[in-house]
Amino acid sequence: MAKDSMLPIYAKAVLKALPIGPKTGPELPTRSLDRSMPIEAEAYAGFTSVVGAPLRDAVHPGYLHVLAFPLSMQLLSDPEVPVPMLGMVHIHNAIDVLRPVRIGEVVDFHVELGGPFEHTKGTTIEVLVEAKVEGETVMRETTTYLAKGRKLAGAEAKAQIPHANFTAPQATALWRLDPIIGQRYARASGDYNPIHLSGLAAKGFGFPRLIVHGMYSASRALAAVDPRLEAYRWEVSFAKPILLPSTVGFAITEGRRHEAADFAVFDLRSGKPHVLSAVTELPD
Repeated sequence: MAKDSMLPIYAKAVLKALPIGPKTGPELPTRSLDRSMPIEAEAYAGFTSVVGAPLRDAVHPGYLHVLAFPLSMQLLSDPEVPVPMLGMVHIHNAIDVLRPVRIGEVVDFHVELGGPFEHTKGTTIEVLVEAKVEGETVMRETTTYLAKGRKLAGAEAKAQIPHANFTAPQATALWRLDPIIGQRYARASGDYNPIHLSGLAAKGFGFPRLIVHGMYSASRALAAVDPRLEAYRWEVSFAKPILLPSTVGFAITEGRRHEAADFAVFDLRSGKPHVLSAVTELPD
């Protein structure tokens, strides 16, 4: 992933956020994007080394998210999207892995937007991704972004994902996260959002320090569980952002490694969750 590939998208998002130019309506534009990408061993190895995933033939679904990510950002930064991309909060992911994707396969991605939807804290927009290999659907993903404080007259009603009750367990692993992790994940993923790379930018969006990429912590947590299932749903809810540097706890709260499980990344002092995640087996 090249750094420059995402810079025009973020520049476009900055211009859209300025209080100038025409105002958008409440509806999403009907657009989609498609892209075919080979799973190249060297690029994939770079991703696995950052998130601590084993380098095997079956590809971590977080890497499929990475390959579709530039298309997602292109759609969200469209001038006709009724909420600004910058400042939106990534709150949830649901990825259905229908069968393992292998190194060397060519994946055809189709990406479109869903929403806008009503939310108690503002408005949400979904990014819908379908991935196919030789015409066979191998993965579906729904990523939910929240525009805090933005209400749109045309937003649809939709049931919100309930907040799970969480009591911090004994950590089975401690993650020491240094600020350099933002640069490392950005190089591996192409996600150069400035709140992960610049303390000044992070403060501009209300954070006291850099925050870690949400999909870094989610992907690292899944790598620690390392599910060995043929078909499964990987669901992630993002809670309290992780400030950099930090040391956080990780634990499986239900189930076991390599199988269906619930697991969490959490603050060691307060016990509050950063990431709540679950893997559930899909029927054949």
